[in-house]
Amino acid sequence: MKRFAQELLPFIFLILVFSQAHAQVESDEWRFQYKPLAGAYELYSGELSEPRAAGSSGASLAIRIDKEAARQIFAQMGRDVPNLCPSEPGERMRQKNDLTCYRSRSGKHSCYIGFDLGSGKSKAGNIC
Repeated sequence: MKRFAQELLPFIFLILVFSQAHAQVESDEWRFQYKPLAGAYELYSGELSEPRAAGSSGASLAIRIDKEAARQIFAQMGRDVPNLCPSEPGERMRQKNDLTCYRSRSGKHSCYIGFDLGSGKSKAGNIC
């Protein structure tokens, strides 16, 4: 019996090593986790082209996302679209429905989206 246990010892050791390595790989995998967000917002009524102070009815929310979050969003949005009103030469734009992201020639990223707070539907968060 003692000899049998001695023969199993290397196998037990390998199982422990591999199970520990597997646990380490699993712990390094991606997990859903909220991250800090750089940006700004504004509450308003009316349209972005003629905004007014937010009132008790018809309020909207415009959100600007900056820095690393904007860079990551921009990278996930696919191909550039024609930028009809660039704020500087060489500025790139990507747009999916009401989400619009920009990358300046210097590498600065920003994204915009808005929401109608009465309906909860998304809307543009910036205009030219």
